[in-house]
Order: sequence, then structure tokens, then C-alpha cells
Amino acid sequence: MPRPFAFPWYVPLIARLKAHLAAEPAPRDAAHDLGHILRTATLAQTLAQAEGADQEICLAAALLHDLVYRPKNHPESSKTAQMAAELVPIWCRETPGLEDKAEAVASAVASHSWSGGGQPLSLEAAVVQDADRLEALGAIGVARVFATGGSFNSGLWHPLDPFARNRDLNDKAWILDHFEKKLMKLPGLMKTSTGRRMAEPRQRTMEAFLQALRIEIDLEFRGN
Repeated sequence: MPRPFAFPWYVPLIARLKAHLAAEPAPRDAAHDLGHILRTATLAQTLAQAEGADQEICLAAALLHDLVYRPKNHPESSKTAQMAAELVPIWCRETPGLEDKAEAVASAVASHSWSGGGQPLSLEAAVVQDADRLEALGAIGVARVFATGGSFNSGLWHPLDPFARNRDLNDKAWILDHFEKKLMKLPGLMKTSTGRRMAEPRQRTMEAFLQALRIEIDLEFRGN
């Protein structure tokens, strides 16, 4: 797999992306920062190589997939993928080496989002969607979901019914609800065989975390 630095556009694009993030009017939550973007890009390139997809399109799209940010409780949160996709062709055409890939990169960005409901129209778009979803799984996924919920003051879990046995899920109010509402569904929604394979150990990590949490919460209830 070529190192990202082998692509002549990589370093200038990263520099521009860092400047873009620094100029945003409000700081991002820790789950959608530069670290998340770079991890998604690494996953996308790994998946692209394994699936025979265009690595440059996948890498560039992953780097630009969160070009527009809104907090997850913002009314425009579900629109950010499309909003980013509208900017991506401009960025690509202004980045030497990416001009001819502008539309393919934009298409991959447009369909990556869970909340946006996009359906990938190419192998590259499927790779980017899988990469972003893999980033929501495993130990990193656990860390990210609590970082996101904490950013808009959600509670950890419902104090009387943590696992929503007798209530509707509400992941805007309770962070733990997001596991059942979204995260545990992601492995079965992977579009590529490599994505499905990589999701399996991450899913087991999350299942182990939830089982440990159930035990500790049950002890807490018995203590009351």
C-alpha cells in the first residue's frame, strides 16, 4: 500500500485541512476532530487496497468527509455530508493532483453519513462509508460515543432503565442508548467484505464493554 505521502497532493491537502479546522467558529467535539479524520483516512486506504478500489479517491474522500461540522444535536447534523460534498469539488480543483478526481471524491463524501442516509454509488464510496463506520466501532468507538454525548450534555444512561427495557431509546438524552440505536447495527451494514471482516473484532470489543457495564450497573441496583 503506498504511503499517503507518496501522493503529491497529500501534504498540501492536510495543511489546508488543518487551517480550515482551526478557522472554524467553534471547536469540534473530540469524536470529530483531526484525529478522527486521519484515522478514517487510514482505514479507507487499507480497505481500498484490499478491495481493489482507487486509493487516491478513497483517501481524499476520507480526509474531506467531515469538511462541514455540526454537533450531533444540531438540526443540520444530518445534512453535513451533502454540505461537505458541495465543497469538495472546489477543494479538489484547487489541489494539484486531485483535479480529475473531484467528482468521484465528492460522490464518496456525499453518501458516507449514517444520519444522511446515503447509498454508495461506487466501490470507492462504499469503502469510505465502511471506513467511517469502522471508526464508530471498537474501543475507539466507545470513546467517541461518550465524547460526542458529553459534548451536548447527554446523560450516561437512564438512571432507572439503563438498557431501555421498558422505554423508547433516546440517544440525544442518554449516551448508552446510542449503542442499540446505531452502533451495534453497523457491522451488519458494511458494504465491503473487508469492512465486514474488520468490524467483527470491534463488535466483540463493544459487546464485552456492554456486558461489563451491565454487571456493574446490576451491582449498583442491588446495592440500592
